[in-house]
Amino acid sequence: MEPDAATLFPIRDIAAVPAHADRVWRSLVRMGGEVCGWIRDGWNSCAAGRERVIFDFIRAAYQYGSAVTDLLSEHSTAALFRLVRAQRNEAHLLIEFARFSDFGGALVCVIDPKSIVLAEMGAHFSARFPEETFMIFDRTHGLALFYRPYASVIRPVDDLTLPPADDTERRFRDLWRHYYRSIAVEGRYNPKCRMTHMAKRFWANMPELDYETGVLRAEEAAALKGPTSPALS
Repeated sequence: MEPDAATLFPIRDIAAVPAHADRVWRSLVRMGGEVCGWIRDGWNSCAAGRERVIFDFIRAAYQYGSAVTDLLSEHSTAALFRLVRAQRNEAHLLIEFARFSDFGGALVCVIDPKSIVLAEMGAHFSARFPEETFMIFDRTHGLALFYRPYASVIRPVDDLTLPPADDTERRFRDLWRHYYRSIAVEGRYNPKCRMTHMAKRFWANMPELDYETGVLRAEEAAALKGPTSPALS
């Protein structure tokens, strides 16, 4: 509840007790099964009201044990399952739709997710590109995953200003756009169907759809029209 929100109900402040929270978490870890994974992913869904949903689920977990995740007829389990499914689905989609750009030998990907999905994306891409150096920047939540060979970390990042893409990077983007257009079947063009598989909110960070959004091309054009360097004038 917002601090100044009007209410007819009494309000009681409950102080956080880290030692108590640690004890509860350890008990849930000992419970086993998917309980802790559900709590983690439910929280990372960033859905409104998730605190109460997780609280109710934990109470049910103490009643039913690790089997609680199988009891979808239980209201608290069903409510958390919806949050977990949304978070995991978004992680799955962003692993597919992530696009990296090369900046001086380091790969950079910018995403705008609803949920926090950096851990899942980091696990996938570190296994796929174990010898690369890359960063995935979550612009929505102000977080970034930094990876160098066999080590990764997630840190808060308030903002990220990338340098202009160089000629090689722009050529690769154009090549990918050309490939995407070349394999398309003109007679089966169906943007509404495409949006059911690839939500429009993902398009802004995807070079192959830039002919519709124009976002990346605008950034490239701005870089080319930028102020002339004194050394070159």
